[in-house]
Amino acid sequence: MNWTKLLFYTFILGLIVAGAFFYRWVLANLIYATVFYYILDPFVSWFERRRFPRWAAVLSIYLIIIGVVAWFTSRFIPDLVQQGNYLFDFFTSGEQLSSEYIVSLPFVHGIYDFLANLDSQIPGLALAPKMLELLDSANTFLATIPKLLMDNYQNILSTLSVIATIPLLSFFMLKDKYKLRKAAMELSKNRYFELCIILLRKVDSTVGTFLRAMLFEVIVVGIMASIAFSIVGVKNPVLIGATAGVANIIPYFGPFMGGALAALSVLIDGGPLIMVIYAALAMYIVQVLDNNIIYPVVVGGTINMHPLLVLITVIAGGWYGGILWMLISVPLVYILYSLTKVLYINLRDFRII
Repeated sequence: MNWTKLLFYTFILGLIVAGAFFYRWVLANLIYATVFYYILDPFVSWFERRRFPRWAAVLSIYLIIIGVVAWFTSRFIPDLVQQGNYLFDFFTSGEQLSSEYIVSLPFVHGIYDFLANLDSQIPGLALAPKMLELLDSANTFLATIPKLLMDNYQNILSTLSVIATIPLLSFFMLKDKYKLRKAAMELSKNRYFELCIILLRKVDSTVGTFLRAMLFEVIVVGIMASIAFSIVGVKNPVLIGATAGVANIIPYFGPFMGGALAALSVLIDGGPLIMVIYAALAMYIVQVLDNNIIYPVVVGGTINMHPLLVLITVIAGGWYGGILWMLISVPLVYILYSLTKVLYINLRDFRII
């Protein structure tokens, strides 16, 4: 037995384990930055083909993104801040959110009158008072939301710091793309050099195409939902439409979340029941267009998962990590499946397994 080689490999394994333990807190940042990298890389390559230096191409893309964000901020942030302040005051004002105030809303008032009518016809039922008790309990819970946010400000700041580091990490990944790949290739033996190149290209094609298709669908659905909500008169249609577009990543459940958010906005604004129906109908039309035109053309060619597997994955993601994991569970499972399939096929073709 070659004890020197054994000790060396043990030392290397120890370094890998120690490195994984030391950098475990930034692993999620690297994953998110990699997603950002795959989305932006084709645009950087487009500038490169027009004889831009790599660093200038990356910088140009970032300046364009900053410009779009600045325009969006100047156009919509004042309205969002105003709406946020309104919601904050709405939730913290026990007087506004009293059961009497909520019952005065047209939609809720209709339900209350219906229950009160039942109580008058069926003695001892007392559904209307129970509804008031339920509304008071909801009022108590909603009033604690700002306090929960203040108590968890450190977690919120930590999340914001993660978001801030993602573009920075992606910048260096994009700028030094060829250097990083060259360094990775140098770690492989000559026997596996060709295999590594093939795998790298397959990963680029599979992961990059899928992520860009998902992003395009989110943007298209967000725009369509914003237009639809504007037509039916829902307040803050861009904010709700953008949220509906992001929620659309969650198969089956996402569209209902977008429609529910629009309906909730109508109810908080005191709109009539017919407005809720209009909002739900608008979201339904958007989903029909997405399911029959956008998704089959944009995403359908990149993903092939049985609906049952998709549904199970979404439910499992929700149980594991809430809404965030419901958003990322299906793309994550698909990407891992695709990478494993590509790896297996190429290892078999090269007679390594």
